[in-house]
Amino acid sequence: MMWAVSLALGLSVCGCQAPSAPEAASSTQTLCPLDSRLTIAVRQFQKTAVGSWETAPVTPPFAFDELIYSWHLRVAPGEGFRLYLRVRDERGDASPWLYGGYWGKVRLAASRAEPVFAWGKVAMDQLLLQRKAVSFQFRVVDEGDSPLRQPPALSVVVTDNSPTPALAKRFAPKRKAARTPQCILDLPLRRQADSRGTPLPDRCQSAALASAMEYFGKPVGLEDIVPLAFDVEYDYPGIWPRTIGAGIQHGFEGYIDRFRDWDYVRKTVAENKVILCSMKMPPGQYKAPPYPQMTGHIVALNGVTDDGRVVVTDSALGKSGRGYRLQWLREDFERVWMQTKGGVGMVICPPAGAPRKLVHDLPPFPEERLKAATAATPGDGRN
Repeated sequence: MMWAVSLALGLSVCGCQAPSAPEAASSTQTLCPLDSRLTIAVRQFQKTAVGSWETAPVTPPFAFDELIYSWHLRVAPGEGFRLYLRVRDERGDASPWLYGGYWGKVRLAASRAEPVFAWGKVAMDQLLLQRKAVSFQFRVVDEGDSPLRQPPALSVVVTDNSPTPALAKRFAPKRKAARTPQCILDLPLRRQADSRGTPLPDRCQSAALASAMEYFGKPVGLEDIVPLAFDVEYDYPGIWPRTIGAGIQHGFEGYIDRFRDWDYVRKTVAENKVILCSMKMPPGQYKAPPYPQMTGHIVALNGVTDDGRVVVTDSALGKSGRGYRLQWLREDFERVWMQTKGGVGMVICPPAGAPRKLVHDLPPFPEERLKAATAATPGDGRN
């Protein structure tokens, strides 16, 4: 189930070793980003006008320069809202209210530019700041044909991309020696095509979500997912909260998260949750990727093996069938997901009583891939 406790707090840093004391780090040392996970419950919104709700400022445990979010509300026909957010920096200066997306039935604009202000912007679904903020708040505005029954709950992850050694040491989670056992989910491969087989190119996010929902026993045609995941105003198919919202609209719980270390990935998969990984493959040296290059892309994660392989379901290779149980070397996948996209994952949760279906006969890593990468390039699903 999704995070349900008001201001539930989770902290994480990636797996690099923090210094034993603040003075042990040099001025040039780069520490791993620090994340804090929070939930905004419906009750935290207060009605400020007819059809408008706001939260009070929320203060995470540390200042942040990045924020991602997902909304959680299954809207009825005719309902719709727009989301706005505002942050305040360490000097007390507040940003303007920044547009953060729409859901359901709204009065659509012909086009939309990303909101930009003096010290940051919202890159469609991701707040990026040039200086750190200490608090955030949200506003929801009703814009549907039918009155909105209630504002949505929200999942939020704030990130400090350059924490001090003292801060990193203070909030670093206590690591246990035990590791979560190998668990590989047997996710079905869904092509980027509708129920009639008509290709729907660059709809990797919808196909990945379809794989997750079919794994949980509910096959859904891409024609019923794409209109939900696609942002008409930005003319963009893979907005993160909309992808999660599409799953919620079809009856599944889900939330946005960041994955900085592999045991956190293992624990999430062991809970029978499907992680939709937002990834990008920058130029450079890789050991044995399944294709030579990739723009923005989203895949469904099956799991991680004990011997250093990552297994995914990749709709870009759906036509050939190679996207089923597709294997990456962990160091290659870590680069295209955790390093280039900050480990952003859209987590789709199992319904109550959903069985965990596992892969027990995974073949070894393809020998030919260790010699030369094959030539197949995915389309652009999420920059």
